[in-house]
Amino acid sequence: MRDSRLDIAKGVLILLVVFGHLLPRIGLDDGLTNLAYTVIYAFHMPAFIFLAGITARSTRLIERIATFVILLIAFQALYYVAERRIGDPFAWSWTDPHWIMWFLLALIWWTLTVPFIERFPRTLVAVSAVVGICAGVLPFAGSELSISRSLVFWPFFVVGKVYGAKLFALTADLPLWTRVSGCAVAFLPLLALFVAGTDAGWLYGSGNFDHLEVSDPRGILIRACLTLIAFLAILALLAAVPDMRGPLTVIGERSLSVYLLHGFLIIALTPALAEFFSGGYGHAVQIGAVVISGFAAGGIAFALSSKPVHWIVSTPPKRAAAAIASLLTPRERAHTPPDPARNAR
Repeated sequence: MRDSRLDIAKGVLILLVVFGHLLPRIGLDDGLTNLAYTVIYAFHMPAFIFLAGITARSTRLIERIATFVILLIAFQALYYVAERRIGDPFAWSWTDPHWIMWFLLALIWWTLTVPFIERFPRTLVAVSAVVGICAGVLPFAGSELSISRSLVFWPFFVVGKVYGAKLFALTADLPLWTRVSGCAVAFLPLLALFVAGTDAGWLYGSGNFDHLEVSDPRGILIRACLTLIAFLAILALLAAVPDMRGPLTVIGERSLSVYLLHGFLIIALTPALAEFFSGGYGHAVQIGAVVISGFAAGGIAFALSSKPVHWIVSTPPKRAAAAIASLLTPRERAHTPPDPARNAR
């Protein structure tokens, strides 16, 4: 049976993903949009990756990897076609996933580590923490093969795999005042990131310390702080989600289709939004734009999480992956017990 709290958390986060991708289209010059953007990007992907770790399993590993590979190749091609249609094509690359596709490639790398996490859980928690915080010192850590993001966000996946279910259980019965105060405490560091004018490059996790123009010691300190802030926000999210069913639960159950398809709607809306805001806008208009974007994100997520849409996106790749896995996995030979009478002859 599915965990409603887990699905609600995924539903909230996928809404933030869509909302976060709409915000740059209305502009980040105003303080309100910049605040919302900073808060969202400081924790929403770490939290999503944490939840992915909770549901990760080493069973049917080849099938899971094959599913991600099929989706990555198919949607990389589809986004290339979509971008060409609007006259803004990106340079095709087999090693540098376009835009939101980085997450699928990173999922492949993280999933490959699941057997080791299950075998050495505490060791991998420590190792992943060091790797994630220090990944920026590596000169080759960049967008190629999603190396930087895979390493930076790996601790969230590992901790989700090892401790995620326990943390969900521990936060299930907290008093209301504890939940509210926990969310308030978690919001303060996120607000501090905005006040400090944190470069969005730190929140993306896609570049090394040279790219971010800081020394290695300073970069390690900043990355450690960002990691702790994200974990604090994740704990607040776990405490805040209720145990109930509703529209958010359905969106969370079918977050894959929302994630993969919402980019096409963002691409389609971008020219209209750019033209609308090309003449500038006041603070009141900006507030209205943020509110409308929030409702638009909800509408997009609701539409893309419909059962037929989710089936089209998820079922054929999974069936193809299962077929590939059956070809690559050797079948066990039927074992016939030895005949004692025959051996006695």
